[in-house]
Amino acid sequence: MTILKTKDFLESTTVRQAAGDRQEKDVAFYLRRAFKDDPNILVLNDYRFTHNGEAAQIDHLIVHRAGLIVIESKSIYGEVKVNAQGEWSRSYKGQWSGMPSPIRQAELQMELLRDFLSDNVEAFLGKLFGLQAQVRHREWAVLCTVSSSCILHRKGMPGALSKQVVKSEFIADEIQKLGGYSPFGLLKGKAYFSLEELNRIGEFLLQHYQPRTEAKSSNEKTIKEPAPVQDEVSASAQLSASHEPALSVAEVKEVPVAYSTEAPIDMIGLACKKCGSEQNLTAMYGQYGYYVKCGQCGTNTSMKTACPECNSSKTRVRKRGGEYWLQCECKALNKLYEQG
Repeated sequence: MTILKTKDFLESTTVRQAAGDRQEKDVAFYLRRAFKDDPNILVLNDYRFTHNGEAAQIDHLIVHRAGLIVIESKSIYGEVKVNAQGEWSRSYKGQWSGMPSPIRQAELQMELLRDFLSDNVEAFLGKLFGLQAQVRHREWAVLCTVSSSCILHRKGMPGALSKQVVKSEFIADEIQKLGGYSPFGLLKGKAYFSLEELNRIGEFLLQHYQPRTEAKSSNEKTIKEPAPVQDEVSASAQLSASHEPALSVAEVKEVPVAYSTEAPIDMIGLACKKCGSEQNLTAMYGQYGYYVKCGQCGTNTSMKTACPECNSSKTRVRKRGGEYWLQCECKALNKLYEQG
């Protein structure tokens, strides 16, 4: 059995977390179906380790005869674009917003893993002609899996990056291309781990796995998507009732649960519903709540929209100073608009 580790599922507390868990389950299914009986490929799902005071959580780690593959899973629905600079953006219900690059995130995890294994290489690789075998210069790769329903705009993606972004159902095929073992590779001078070395690497990784429930030490940093500065988050999340008009009874019923003070998820952004302009918009308040008036065509567009995380219509717009936030009962807190 070459599935060395399955995902440690904890109870999902948010819709977003539940969606992420479903995506990782889907990818784990495809990996199990393809490689459960393949002795040349080891699979570790939800692998977490620490090294030099830093921690990294890898959604799916593949160890094959020629090297390692780090896979980042993203439950991205809607559309995705990546520009020439490698900057990611996604859309939901026609609204585009930027997002951290999952490829860069996985590269950071890979770099820490490469350092970790290189610093402990004598624990699983022996010597050849008196020289210590190394793992740093083996084949290392990064992939990102996205939801099968995601629409990828590959035409504008950099070519190399486009090859790294794979829909869930094709992930096993891509791994086979990168890590498939063939005796003919030896004839071409390709370096392979022996089966014994491969298994020792797997054993070493399992021995140093850190459960996600384990308390993090005070000097341990975690490699993950960047989060806003805490002071900014706190100030934005603690929205004062004095900055907004009183809610009607109907509005109160529409949102029956307390809102979370979690960090903001994404900047949603607003555009005129008539001309599509995102510039020269003025925030206003009227009979039906907060809206923006377009300085280009004069059209009014409501700020209230469905939650981009769970698609619920049970949202409300909150105001603090010149910032407007969309809050949802799923506890998502999205920065909607900032009056310039």
